[in-house]
This record gives sequence, structure tokens and C-alpha cells, in this order.
Amino acid sequence: MHHLYLSQSLKERSGTTTVTTYDQTIKYFVSGQIGQRHNQLTIFNDAYEPLATITQISGGLLPRFILSNQDKQVGSFGISLKRHELLYINTLNWFVLGRLEKRHFQISMVNHQLANAYPLTDNRLKVTLVNHDQENLLVLIIAFLDRWLFIAHRYPLSWPNLFDTSSPLVAPFSRSKPYNLK
Repeated sequence: MHHLYLSQSLKERSGTTTVTTYDQTIKYFVSGQIGQRHNQLTIFNDAYEPLATITQISGGLLPRFILSNQDKQVGSFGISLKRHELLYINTLNWFVLGRLEKRHFQISMVNHQLANAYPLTDNRLKVTLVNHDQENLLVLIIAFLDRWLFIAHRYPLSWPNLFDTSSPLVAPFSRSKPYNLK
């Protein structure tokens, strides 16, 4: 088990996030943009060689993404604009649980945890990884969700409540003038 630390991107949907070890040594860079079709978020090693990528393949209320490792597709997932996330990454059989507002994330596989993340007081995320297998994919997914927070807050998804409305849902059509107009 080991720990990595993600700095939050200064820009909302784009920019570079640095991933460091406990002694502030840079291990990865996460760079790119998300939020629109064909946008990519890529994790690079310290020599700036690309390791894995998340590519957005559709937009709308339920956008879809492809997860690639070394230019080979290893999974796909969809996400919503809500603030509580439950993702299932196909092919890898990973479940991702997250609370965007609190920046708490957990990635697990059936019956064992692969990684979790929570914020520190200095606004970085502390990522705890159980082992080194697929570390770059796990860190990339957590960095993606940390950026998705900005998308979810920019476009809040609120469902209408049919039983608690102050005005009627359907107004009757009338050809007569309102009484207060002359």
C-alpha cells in the first residue's frame, strides 16, 4: 500500500494536475480537457510520455468515455451530471464510488478495494493505492472525477418535482385578453 498526492487543477476543465509522492517528487502529470465530445484527459510519466487516456466520445446529459492504456482500449464508462457518482468501468470490472462535492472517491473490484482518495487541508487529494498494478489508470480516473466536479457544478441537474410546484404545470390556452390589459 502506498500514497500519492494530486494537486487540483487551477483551471476548471483544463490544465495540468501534478501527482507527487510523499516527498514531493513528481511521479505523473495529468493534462487535458473534459466536458465536450472528443476531449481527452491524459496521464504522463515524469518524462512526459503518455501512459493512459480518457476520451469523451459523446456529450449530453449522459456522456460516454473510453479508457485507454498505452493506446489500447481497456474499458468504457458513462457518467451523469449529478453530484454522487457510481460508475462501472466495462472490461476491467471496476466500480467507482464518489462524492464529488466532498472529493471522496473509491475504486474497487468485486470484493477488494483498489484505491481511495480524500482531500487534505491544503486542497490536494491523498490517493491510497493497494498495489502498483494499473496505478496510472487508477490515478487517471480519480483525477478525472476531481475535474468532473467543475462540470457537475456548472450544469447542475435538478429533476422537477411534480408535487411541489408553486405554479401550474400546464396553463390553459385562452383566446381572451387578460383582465388587466386594456
